[in-house]
Parts: sequence; structure tokens; C-alpha cells
Amino acid sequence: MKLVVFDVETKKAFDEVGGFFPEKLGVSVSGVWYGEEGTKGMLRGFREEEFGEMFKIFETADRIVGFNSIDFDMAALKPYYLGDLLKLPNFDILQEIEKKIGHRIKLDAIAKETLGVQKGGNGLDAITYFHNNEWEKLTKYCLQDVEITRDLYFHALKTGELKFKNKWNELVTVGLDFKYQDKNPAIVQVTMF
Repeated sequence: MKLVVFDVETKKAFDEVGGFFPEKLGVSVSGVWYGEEGTKGMLRGFREEEFGEMFKIFETADRIVGFNSIDFDMAALKPYYLGDLLKLPNFDILQEIEKKIGHRIKLDAIAKETLGVQKGGNGLDAITYFHNNEWEKLTKYCLQDVEITRDLYFHALKTGELKFKNKWNELVTVGLDFKYQDKNPAIVQVTMF
């Protein structure tokens, strides 16, 4: 199975565009891990001028995994893609968790309790890196989120669960089924070769 795990960082914050309009934020960099399931794969950052190449990878994937990717990341990438990104085989870890527990949880909270790792900053740091032309820091930050998302995905695929602490500081285990089921999606291709 060809798997893609990704995350995006934006050029602006919501208060700069008048509210929750991800498509108005502009994407500075997208981090992508791609490969066959169970392999080392390839980890790479894509800048705006390289998104065409990234979309070709998306179009060949059996599953595109992200965290809050359907409502945020794909919406932020929408202005850069000619087709409908939501017709690609998206799999949003946050949506799967929200279906089970009825509310959203931060990536960092799940990573800390499930993997024993924490993020090295937040999305506002990434915007600062962009405005300061600190591309190395920006890409490193984005790729760390991709690695965490990938590792959470593989953990849940293997064990059937992810963990976090609730507001009472109690450990919560969420049972999840991330097994791939081919739904025979329509082939979507809008990039030019």
C-alpha cells in the first residue's frame, strides 16, 4: 500500500485573515513522508514552488494520512490544486479520534502519552520562521509533526489504540481501527506530466 503522511505550515494566522479560512492562510511548506507501508520511506519538505511534484505523490497514494488534515491542511492547500483534494483517499487521525470520544485532542497530547515524545513548538512559531526566512527551522518543525503523525498512525495500526490525558489528568485509551479497506476510489489526476 502506498502511504503518504503529511502536514502543512502556513504563512499567516487566522486573525490575519479574519477568521477560520484556511484557504486564505497561504502554505509556506508542506512536510511529507511517503512510501510503502512497513518501509523506511522518504521524508521531505516541499516549498510552494514544488507543490506540483508533491501533488503527483498524493495522486498515487492509497491513503493520505494527516492530523486535522481534512478540515485544515487540505483546505489550506486547496488554492494550489486544480482538482478536489477531498476526493483523494484522505485519512484524518483527529477525525477518527473525535468520532470515538466526541471532541478534539491536540497532537502533542496524544504524542506525549502514546509515544513519549512532544512537539518542538507550535504553528505560530512556524509563521515566525517563515517571516524571518528561517527555512531550515521551518522545515524541521514541519517534518517533526509529520514524523509524529506517522508514528501515531503506525502505532494505532499495530495496537488498535492511542492514548492521552483528559482534563482531570487521567489516562484515556481510545480504541481505533486504522486497517486499510480498499473502497475502489475513482482515479483522480489533475497534475500534468
